[in-house]
Amino acid sequence: MIQSVQRAFALLERVAVRPGGVRLSEVAEEVGLHRSTAHNLLATLEELGYVTQLSRGSAYRVTDKIASLVGPRAEAEQALRVRVRPIMEDLSRTTGETTYLAFASGTDYLCVDAVQSPEPLRLTVLAGEREPLLGTAIGHALLAVSPELAARVRSAQRDAWSLHEADVVRARETGYALDLDRFHPGVSCVAIPLGRGAAVGVAGPTSRLGEDRLVEIARLARLALSAASEESASDDAHRIDEQKIVVQAGGDR
Repeated sequence: MIQSVQRAFALLERVAVRPGGVRLSEVAEEVGLHRSTAHNLLATLEELGYVTQLSRGSAYRVTDKIASLVGPRAEAEQALRVRVRPIMEDLSRTTGETTYLAFASGTDYLCVDAVQSPEPLRLTVLAGEREPLLGTAIGHALLAVSPELAARVRSAQRDAWSLHEADVVRARETGYALDLDRFHPGVSCVAIPLGRGAAVGVAGPTSRLGEDRLVEIARLARLALSAASEESASDDAHRIDEQKIVVQAGGDR
């Protein structure tokens, strides 16, 4: 892997998940780069038209050039992020734990939004962070509902797949995935899939999140997310009906 390309994409991913932009010092620290290195890479991305600054020294933001590359998928992911954010806030208040939204990205998942726990002892998850699909609750939830993704990961990581296949199967059967103090020592997590490319996770210290508590959180989260999906589908149908009325009215003139 070419290190400079890896670093540039790491920076781009961190900037992309911050609609309000992110400053050089902050993004450099998050990615683990010296400020000078991060500045040079961001300057190159800016020259290529992928990021911009409103003024010298201000926050970096992605440009529409990114959206033109990924098109409708980016719009759909942004719409999902907006719709799920209030549910994540409610879940974080109800459970007292950190709640986050992630999308599948290659053999990893990418966190795109997070609501931090209000507790002093908590798991901090930042937008732009990556973790592997295999071995994590979010990853197993994503793999459980996407046969295509599972096939790609199985082909690319055969040994790791054999270690975690049972967890993926269990997540497919139950509708949620658990990580009981395995991937990160002292941290446990439950994840609920949203369609085939996204999942919501609730995570925190294992001292507060035993298996029974995680299962209860999964039940609460699935109810909330299911209600949001039904509401979204109803809204979509309503918009389609309105469009039909407009078309019909136009044809009657």
